Amino acid sequence: MQLRNSVVIVTGASSGIGLDIARALLREGARVAFAARSTERLARAVIETGEGARAVAVPLDVTDDASTAAAIAQVRDAFGRIDLLVNNAGNGGTLGLWSNSDSHSVRAMFDVHVFGAERMARAVLPTMLEQHSGVIVNFASTVAWVPMPGATAYSAAKAAVVAMSESLRAELRDSGIDVRIFSPPHTSTDAGLQWPLDLPKIFTPDWVADQFVRALRRDAVRATPGGNGALLFIQRIAPALATRIMHGLGFRALAKLR
Repeated sequence: MQLRNSVVIVTGASSGIGLDIARALLREGARVAFAARSTERLARAVIETGEGARAVAVPLDVTDDASTAAAIAQVRDAFGRIDLLVNNAGNGGTLGLWSNSDSHSVRAMFDVHVFGAERMARAVLPTMLEQHSGVIVNFASTVAWVPMPGATAYSAAKAAVVAMSESLRAELRDSGIDVRIFSPPHTSTDAGLQWPLDLPKIFTPDWVADQFVRALRRDAVRATPGGNGALLFIQRIAPALATRIMHGLGFRALAKLR
């Protein structure tokens, strides 16, 4: 994908991976809409870039239809088009047993990760169809393919995101719109640190952002940087082993939280 002068919306761009991705895309010459619920942090992030002409702060709640529509209108008014949607908004919450949770927390997880991504994709679709071009990148996780105890709702939500992305990619194939999946590794964000996983390495948001840009450049349909690729390879050739690995990670993390 050609990034220079492209118009990008990054959801969840007020902090963490989303913020670093928005900054990285600016460095590539893109025009970037930093979108999130936290208007103060968004405004500060845009000011800090020093790129007032190419960066805008866009208030956005991906769980709200009116907010989504207003955000898309604001980006179109500012830049005239939309070339890339980065559906990054959301987090995994705190680890815990499903039996100790309630249905509201499960619905909330789906509302952000699944319905939020779908809502944003539906909102940008008319613009991208009009242009006969566009890229939508939905964020997944290793637990979409190898579910982890302690993260039942998150695992299920991300599995739904993967299925939705692959179906949409097939449906939109002849329209000039590409739908891709990016699955970041465990990252040292505030949200990531809520999961005390016993891993050999925890990656930084700026490293993840660099990998995201590389995936865009090579038009990767599915990118799983860091340790994700190795576990998914194991899952393909020895699914029982991959399950044991993920179960060990999940139950050890739960034990730390007791």
